[in-house]
Amino acid sequence: METMALGLLAIVVLLVFGYCLRCKKTFWSIVGSIVVMVLTCLTGHSWKLMLIGSGKDPTLLGFNRYPAAPVILAILLLTALAVIIASVVGIAKQNKSKNGCES
Repeated sequence: METMALGLLAIVVLLVFGYCLRCKKTFWSIVGSIVVMVLTCLTGHSWKLMLIGSGKDPTLLGFNRYPAAPVILAILLLTALAVIIASVVGIAKQNKSKNGCES
């Protein structure tokens, strides 16, 4: 139950802070993406403990038995990383236009 709650919270937080990126609130989107990465890691750890507790093989977070779980976690991490990169690029563009260093 904890695993599902953490995973859904990570998805909701990613959506909220992805919207912040769309509204040009780049600092908050970076903070939110870091929170999503932490929540995703906690979800993976909880998933691993759940697999161990049920006696299943935790290798690759149970990819052989449950292939969707590690793929979803990887997608969450990569999406959070993409939001961080987009936020940093947005901050760089804002600073470039404020400084008048147009090329």
